[in-house]
Formats: sequence, C-alpha cells, structure tokens
Amino acid sequence: MCLAASPGPVPTFIETMDPIKVHLSSTFIRAHVSINVRMRFPVPAPPLDLTLLASLRPEQLRPEHLRPTLSDGRYLHWDELRRRSPPEGLDRERWWFAMHLARRQGQVVIPGLTDLHGRAFWFCRHDAIDRATHELDRRDVARELLVALGDESTREAYRIDQLLEEAISSSLIEGARITTRADAKAMVRERRAPVSRGERMVLNNYLAMEHLLTTVDERLSLDLLLELHAILGRDALEVEGAEGRLRRPDEDVNVVDAITGEIWHTPPPAAELPKRLDALFAFANGDVEPESFIHPLVRAMTLHFWMAYVHPFADGNGRIARALFYWQLLRSGYESAQYLSISGPIDRSKRAYYLAFAHSETSHGDFTYFLLHQLGVLRAANDELVDHLRDHGQRMRTLSQTLQRSESLNHRQRAALDHLLHDAHSGLTIRAHAARHRVTYLTARRDLQDLERASFVRRVRVGRTDHYHPTEELLAQVRGGRV
Repeated sequence: MCLAASPGPVPTFIETMDPIKVHLSSTFIRAHVSINVRMRFPVPAPPLDLTLLASLRPEQLRPEHLRPTLSDGRYLHWDELRRRSPPEGLDRERWWFAMHLARRQGQVVIPGLTDLHGRAFWFCRHDAIDRATHELDRRDVARELLVALGDESTREAYRIDQLLEEAISSSLIEGARITTRADAKAMVRERRAPVSRGERMVLNNYLAMEHLLTTVDERLSLDLLLELHAILGRDALEVEGAEGRLRRPDEDVNVVDAITGEIWHTPPPAAELPKRLDALFAFANGDVEPESFIHPLVRAMTLHFWMAYVHPFADGNGRIARALFYWQLLRSGYESAQYLSISGPIDRSKRAYYLAFAHSETSHGDFTYFLLHQLGVLRAANDELVDHLRDHGQRMRTLSQTLQRSESLNHRQRAALDHLLHDAHSGLTIRAHAARHRVTYLTARRDLQDLERASFVRRVRVGRTDHYHPTEELLAQVRGGRV
C-alpha cells in the first residue's frame, strides 16, 4: 500500500527556489523536493497475491525467475520492473511476485521498525550488499590518513575542514542559501555571527557534528536526541520554537513535492512518537538484536532511514537523520567517519536520494533500495576522501621540497601554506588559523607573521581584518615545478 496520500488543494507557495516550505492553516507542510528536481512519485508495488504464483505450472517458473535481482545484479522497484519485458511464460505481475518471493527468502527484519499499519520493515541480504560492505571495510582509510596528513595537529585541521564540508552540504540539501562555500567556512572558522538563515544552518550543523563526537560513548536517548536537535535547530527552523522538542499532534508534517503539491510521505502520528523512538533507541543501543547479524554500516543506514521515516520533529528531520548515521558509525569504531561527507554526494543527486526513500515505502516494507543507495553514497564519499588525501599528500611533498630552506617552520605553518595553496583565493585569517589548530590568537598571529617575514605569504587588509595569501613567488615555485 502506498504511504503517500492525496494532497488536496495545492497551496500557494511563499518561495520559488529550492525546497519550499509553507504553512497551510495550522498544518505545517515540509516540501522535501527541490523546485529544480522534476520527479514523479513511483507507482507502488501491487498487492501480494500468491494465488497468481500458484497458478503457474512448474515449467513456467524456472530457477532464474526466483532471484532477487536481474541477471545484471540490479535490484529494481516495481515502478521500473513493470516497464520491462518479462521472461517467457510470465507476465509482469507474476515476474514481480517471483522476484519478491526470492527477496523474502533473504530478508532481515528490523525489530521495532514498522510502517503506519504496524508491518515490519526489512531488507534483503544479497550479494550486492555483502560485496559493498566488504569492499568498504577493506579500504584502509586510516592508513591513508596517517600517510597523507602526518601529525595529529594536521589531521585535526583536516577533520575540521571535512566537518565543515558535511555541514554545508547537509544544509544545502535542506534548502540553505549561502554566498559561497568559502564564505561559509570562513564564517565558522573566524567565529563570525551568521548573517543569514543559510549561514546559521551551516554553523548549527557544524556545532552539532562537533557535539556528536563527544557523545559516541553515551547511550542514545530522548534527552540526547532533543539536545542535538536544539543545536541543529537554533534560529534555523521554519517553525518558531520547534527546536529541541518533538512535533505536537496539531503539527501534521508531510513530505510534499514542491512543484505539484503531491504528498510523498506521511509520517506516523505524533501520539506514536514515544513508542516508536523507544524502539529506535533500543536498536541503536544494541538492546534488541535482529535474528540475523547486521553489518555496522547497514545498521547506521538503517538509523538514517528510521529517523527520516518517523519524522519526529516539525523541521530538521533530514539533518538529524544524517547526524545519527555518523553517530552510529563512530560508535561502531569507524573513526574515519568524522573525515567523510555523505551529504556531498547526496546533494549532487537529490533525486536518487528521495526516490530511495519512496521506493522503500512503496514495496511492502522492503528498504533494500535505501541501503543500496546509501552504500553507493558511502562509496563515493570514501573515494572523494581518498582522492583528497592523495592530492593533499602530493601537495605536502611538493611543499616540503620547496620549503627545504625553511626547516624552522612548524607543522601549523606548513598546514597553513598547504591550505593556502589549495585555496589561494580565500586566504586565511588569524582567527581561522587559531580555530583550525586550536591555539591562541597570539600564537596564530605569530605563525602567520613569521610566514610573511619569510615571504611565503602576503598580508591584505580587508576592513579591520588581516587576510593572508600565498605570494606569487611561492605559487610559481610550487606550480612551476621548481622543487
């Protein structure tokens, strides 16, 4: 059964860009789909009718029909399968039922994760999931970090950069508007007060991710969840006073197509939130376990889906769901997660993200579609991280050869030059340098002034703030290969 309901009259929108949020009388409608992403809600899977399968003769239902995927490994939703020619001897519905039956044979039911009608959500353990989790586990990202970043201080600076990337991308998914990524990063690093709601969203997301790192040893609870939401939501939600509290019964939250007004998701009633969240906490804390082993990566993705499905807040549910993904990974010992940005790949392909949710809700509780999508997202995030680390390592080797005449430079100064060579246009302020390395303002100023005296950077006064940029001589040496 489709979870999307008929939307009724299309509201008059008060915005025309990115995810649109509107108030309709006392009902808050959350438009989850960007105005720039044209999408059609998928056709729900037909009701299961095993009598159709029973009507087949044995010779019609061959072993290759009873498999969870196509022969090329694709795990298709009914909306995609119905457009394909079925195998000889089967019509499309019987083909779908045979495939669904094969998926059920490999199902793993998540205890406590149920739909609006109390039916359990489950996923199909099959080759694609096992292979993807195995490949992600084999990647020695920790070694790449050590080789590319060297000392702890440099790794800390890089970690902050990656948390900022995640904070920005997660905010963009939810409709934040910022001038540039560089400006948003500078705002956080220099501890400037946000001047727009978009900047406030970025800052809040960054602060929430920082706070998250201090809670990985704690049990997930309602208090912890509300505390995290209060950080994320401060002055950054459409509903005034909604931060740090669950949605009320009079706040009917729906996920709505910003263009057509069609409802894509109706979450459970507010009255069910305590029971549903208790089940989520029990799963997250390991108090209840499914009958089959769930890989930690899959467990983190399940929490992501679960939180988004329950939608416990009037706004900010997507940000909370992605934060819980990181919390679960860090809690499971994936320390490299703090250097990853899953929101980057998601932001670049919102359509696939939204469809992964919709396919999971319209296929008899099978949220394998969401897991497969998120495994692809995590693979892309890992690839980007490793590529960044290799580029960083190459820059540092080149820089080290260039700076052979200046062995007195400390690790913070070398990291500052690496940052400036990577982003020469933005420059670096004393406050940002201090924040990156968690040193005092005086120490940071001395670092940059020493670099200026050595002719590695030049100082540019912007208003009342000094900005440091690499000198043309340094840029020519590094880019020209004079090493």
